[in-house]
Amino acid sequence: MEIDCSGCASLCCKDPKTPVLLPSEEEKFKELSKIVKTPFREMYLLKKKENGSCILLDDSAGKCKKYDERPFECKLFPFLLDFREGIEVKLDVGFCHNTHLFNYFKGEVTEFIRSQNFPKEWIKGYDSLEGC
Repeated sequence: MEIDCSGCASLCCKDPKTPVLLPSEEEKFKELSKIVKTPFREMYLLKKKENGSCILLDDSAGKCKKYDERPFECKLFPFLLDFREGIEVKLDVGFCHNTHLFNYFKGEVTEFIRSQNFPKEWIKGYDSLEGC
């Protein structure tokens, strides 16, 4: 997947909905995350700075400090996970204004998300996090 992020204002890193970490990422980003309790399980979300941007965003450079190691949801952006009808994604045109420059194949995106482990309790917890 390729997208031209030149001239971007890092809106994805300032999105009020914080990236949710996969179970396999929780330990790696433990110090940079906060825990949100759901009826299903504890969910780990990347922390935000006081200015509302992601803790991994270098505000002066407008780039991720851990770009090559960033969490799954960050790698997936501008797609968002959607579990309403199985494991799917939807394109988020609200925060990414360069989606018209985005080159991708739906099959590649589908293969990428299906290569991940989404335990049922994690999916339920994820779906219960509306607005976090």
